Amino acid sequence: MVSKNKTVDGQNILYHYIQKSVMKKEDEFSKELLKHLLVDLAIWIPGNLYRKLPIILPYVVRDNSCRIKTTNREDEWGSANSKGFLRDDNTLLKGIVRSFSIKSSKISIYEGRKLGTGFVASHIWGKVTIDNNLLISSRHHMFNSFVPNLVWLPVQVSKLTDREGSLAQRFLQAISYKIYREISLPKELSSIWDALAKPEDPPNINVDLRQVNYFDVPNEWLTKRISGLLSEIDVILSIDGTDIDKKAKVKSSRYLPSLERIPPRQRRELNQWLSMYKTWIHP
Repeated sequence: MVSKNKTVDGQNILYHYIQKSVMKKEDEFSKELLKHLLVDLAIWIPGNLYRKLPIILPYVVRDNSCRIKTTNREDEWGSANSKGFLRDDNTLLKGIVRSFSIKSSKISIYEGRKLGTGFVASHIWGKVTIDNNLLISSRHHMFNSFVPNLVWLPVQVSKLTDREGSLAQRFLQAISYKIYREISLPKELSSIWDALAKPEDPPNINVDLRQVNYFDVPNEWLTKRISGLLSEIDVILSIDGTDIDKKAKVKSSRYLPSLERIPPRQRRELNQWLSMYKTWIHP
């Protein structure tokens, strides 16, 4: 007997219907439906940005605990973790594309518009293997904002991709391979792909990349973004110097003061990584 007090949430009904009723069968109809949802509604970062700025926020990692508030604990968003990386809850990632219009030859409601509410910045590979260790990709500085690991999806479609190894996740991984894998990068960065598991049985997606939705990223924005990132890296690397600007800010007013409190030996990985990364990108 169903309780009279139970209600149905229309915000989630599409996800529950597809996940529990349609995808449970995994027949040709369900696969075709899933393919259309992901190909038609996903919005990707264009190749010109990936080529010049493959990791958009190289000093930022995902850490949702930074938003946990208790009586004796304040919001810690934007503070440094024990290794010196900036803790984010996806706020910075979501903000990257906010000013961009969408280019879509297929979905008229997308064309020329900017993202409103109801979209999620999704990580395509939930887990990565580094030095034989299985890690959550968003918690690692090389993968949290690695362009091929990011896609923007409507909320209910995004929920279909959250299950590790699911057909929806493998679809997205196959599309990402098709869009980005052949774009050349510095040798040191192209090896990042080795940690991303290529689906052993990638779905036959037959995607026409001319019909995929992309954000329209102006060259002027990209040049300014890279120049700003290089300046931020210089500030982070100079944290032990005597000439650091005490008024300097990197994304959050909490970050630099908390970074200064991290012992230099614990920041070694951050400093080495950023020193290398800045040599691979240019405005």
